[in-house]
Amino acid sequence: SLNTYYDAAMNYKEYIQLLGENLALHQLHYKKFIISDDKLAELKSLNASRILVITEPWCGDSLALLPVIWKMSEAKSDWEIKIILRDKHPDLIDQFLTNNVRAIPVFLFLDNSGELILKWGPRPEKAQEIFEMHRDLIATGQLEKTEVIKKIRTFYAKNRGEAVYQDLMHSMEKK
Repeated sequence: SLNTYYDAAMNYKEYIQLLGENLALHQLHYKKFIISDDKLAELKSLNASRILVITEPWCGDSLALLPVIWKMSEAKSDWEIKIILRDKHPDLIDQFLTNNVRAIPVFLFLDNSGELILKWGPRPEKAQEIFEMHRDLIATGQLEKTEVIKKIRTFYAKNRGEAVYQDLMHSMEKK
């Protein structure tokens, strides 16, 4: 089970201390995501009780996704989130590769016994589509990867966490 990793992971407050200059962006994404009454009702129906997040403080996707998931956990009130650093736990991330790479963030939704209910991440489908549209241009050197990352960050800012919420809820419904 994933209990050993979960028990060794840091809590949210410990993790945000590591964000440094990225804390302001993290807080902005938190502030922009609004939980309506409809969303709250949907959240209450989810079964997971614990979330183990595999990430790193420098991860741009994590700066947009984690604040939304955290706000959802505050509203749901029975989710407990712990964060573990990918680079210190290669044995863990290697169990949850995305297209054979150590892509982050990865959100592992667990039941009370530590069994995996759902692996979600590293980014919502709409954000991944932006990357996929430019993959060939990056591979051929016609476009810098940093330019695509800027497009994804702009998407996250304009979307205000809605894609994160919708994608996660859709993934949970399939379970």
